[in-house]
Amino acid sequence: LKSPETFLLFKQTLSTIKRNACMNLSLRVRVTKSSDDVMTMCPTIVTEDSMQAQHLAATLALYHLTKGQNSLCGYQIRMESRTGEATRLLYCTTGVLLRKLQEDGLLSNISHVIVDEVHERTVHSDFLLVILKEILHKRSDLHLILMSATVDSEKFSSYFSHCPILRISGRSYPVEVFHVEDVIEATGYVLEKDSEYCQKFLEEEEEIMINITTKGGGTTKYQEYVPVQSGSGIDLAPYYQKYSSRTQQAVFYMNPYKINLELILELLAYLDRSPQFKNAEGAVLIFLPGLAHIQQLYDLISTDRRFSLHRLIALHSVLSTQDQAAAFTVPPLGVRKIVLATNIAETGITIPDVVFVIDSGRTKENRYHESSQMSSLEETFVSKASALQRQGRAGRVRDGFCFRMYTRERFESFMEYSVPEILRVPLEELCLHIMKCNLGSPEDFLSRALDPPQPQVIGNAMNLLRKIGACQLNEPKLTPLGQHLAALPVNVKIGKMLIFGAIFGCLDPVATLAAVMTEKSPFTTPIGRKDEADLAKSSIALAVSDHITIYNAYLGWKKARQEGGHRAEMTYCRRNFLNRTSLLTLEDVKQELIRVVRAAGFTAPTTQHRWDGNGATQSLSLHEIALLKAVLTAGLYDNVGKIIYTKSVDITEKLACVVETAQGKAQVHPSSVNRDLQIHGWLLYQEKVRYAKVYLRETTLISPFPILLFGGDIEVQHRERLLTVDGWIHFQAPVKIAVIFKQLRVLIESVLQKKLENPKMSLEDDKVLHIIKELIKTENGN
Repeated sequence: LKSPETFLLFKQTLSTIKRNACMNLSLRVRVTKSSDDVMTMCPTIVTEDSMQAQHLAATLALYHLTKGQNSLCGYQIRMESRTGEATRLLYCTTGVLLRKLQEDGLLSNISHVIVDEVHERTVHSDFLLVILKEILHKRSDLHLILMSATVDSEKFSSYFSHCPILRISGRSYPVEVFHVEDVIEATGYVLEKDSEYCQKFLEEEEEIMINITTKGGGTTKYQEYVPVQSGSGIDLAPYYQKYSSRTQQAVFYMNPYKINLELILELLAYLDRSPQFKNAEGAVLIFLPGLAHIQQLYDLISTDRRFSLHRLIALHSVLSTQDQAAAFTVPPLGVRKIVLATNIAETGITIPDVVFVIDSGRTKENRYHESSQMSSLEETFVSKASALQRQGRAGRVRDGFCFRMYTRERFESFMEYSVPEILRVPLEELCLHIMKCNLGSPEDFLSRALDPPQPQVIGNAMNLLRKIGACQLNEPKLTPLGQHLAALPVNVKIGKMLIFGAIFGCLDPVATLAAVMTEKSPFTTPIGRKDEADLAKSSIALAVSDHITIYNAYLGWKKARQEGGHRAEMTYCRRNFLNRTSLLTLEDVKQELIRVVRAAGFTAPTTQHRWDGNGATQSLSLHEIALLKAVLTAGLYDNVGKIIYTKSVDITEKLACVVETAQGKAQVHPSSVNRDLQIHGWLLYQEKVRYAKVYLRETTLISPFPILLFGGDIEVQHRERLLTVDGWIHFQAPVKIAVIFKQLRVLIESVLQKKLENPKMSLEDDKVLHIIKELIKTENGN
């Protein structure tokens, strides 16, 4: 511990930890090359949700504490572990710690737990806090430390029985903050009345009665509305009087809900010419809500001659890793780096040379709507805590500057903190873990959360678990399927798909697709090359399916890698717009998922299928595609919809594919290979989201048999010769066929129940399974 100040803080921290079971640590530190003292303050377990940040932090701590020897400090993330018998300090993700709790409900071998970045309020971190709070009542020797730079300390302290709060201010550099009114004043920006960024006010009207005399001398009354005179038209707070009338007018008329990219360009130009800023070496970090805004601003900057000598970089998950790696390199002297990023740059990553931050004040949050059972990525204003996090990115290496593209008044109206994730996402997985850990009913347990979710949300989650067979109907207790699903580190529907993949002997391709669903698609769309990327994806599209197209791309990558080496692999990725790093991650995740499924007792069949090994690189046969689609249906059902076939008059015209789902109509997402599919049939989809429209993401054309075999409740209407699934999916068929499918469903469920209760039971010679496979393979329409 190099400085006296740090030593005193260290002693104070240790003293507080020893005296209390729980402590709230509000921490602001600046990590530099010489800050050995920062990392030595870490206790036994550190948890946070960002895998990349976790890995980096753990590696740094490992270097500082052991100088490269794995004897004291280790880390554990989902796909990787570096620990030893002598490990005393473990960095891990929240998910890893929750799985440890399934094995040991009291964390008997752990003395201290630090929950880092606790302000992020993810579902898993809030779940963890409820469990830790209850463990503290049972274990007087366990110490809990909650850490964050922008946490609501009083709220967390109150939740943990008014535990002490220790504030460490740290040594960050000062950041000067400007708001949009300052930017307009300094740049001389003029907002034109016909600008797309100018909000259109509706004139106030008043109702008047007009008496009109008719030819016969009578009067008729007419009702009319006339505009009300509104004086000057600009009504701003007294604070704005110090600004010019031009600035006041721009502030008044500018649409606060639309990001003014035009003004951001003027600000960038101003930074280059202003005596105050032009000689300040350092990067510009611009926070935007999503990829659409990043692409739009990227195009504007790259085509503007004023910025021809600047280095422009976009940070987003769908962009190539090579492009994103450039964000962390320092450009030559005199070259300004401009980085366009989403809120991942708030806490997840640190760009070392940022001096200027331009904050749009907007972000995208995932919201789940119970009524429509649909997720939507909604653009909203950030919280004050997020705005302060963004501001802090500018003060890492020297004095910084933050330009907020919203008014000071708007900032004061922001929520203090973002809405916790537990209040805005589905809760199936959480309910599953609660029952797995024998923590009582999910309703009772979640009522003790820091911010309890609505009972209706919990009820809907439990209904879904009952529907897929993971939970018993009359009590909050897991079925054998539910026990297996709780052990898998994936969404419940993806977990069910994995188990069916193991039972039907196609675990390798199913695990590959499950890895894609839990991580991200390996396909990339470079800015300005969308048409090329779409064409490349279409060239390897297979089986009218986004899922199988991705698997086909994966097989091609493995083949290129095995037969042609690194050069052929890179050429394949470049030609098909594939992210090599994502493919490598996908491979690691796939192997881990296979390992977990095998560990649960679902051993590989004695008769090896060619795709059950690690060397599967051949293209798929029609029979294999049919089986794969059936297993996808078994997992993802009831995410199905009927294609609304529209016949086009012009054969060259491509119509968007529209699908009727149980909750209403939706359009296939433009990124799908089925975006303009026009055919009679059924589409399976991975996710339904609302943007400007309701979209279905990652779709696969399926035939009726998988729906009848693995879908919802079947009802036979004998007179109409109709099979109905879940009350809305209808198939015309003879009564005899309908009865056969109902009987097959009973037989399937019986076999699956036995297998789930005893995963090691061999189904090699099972007649029912053989009949089902043959039925799937021989159906027409694949």
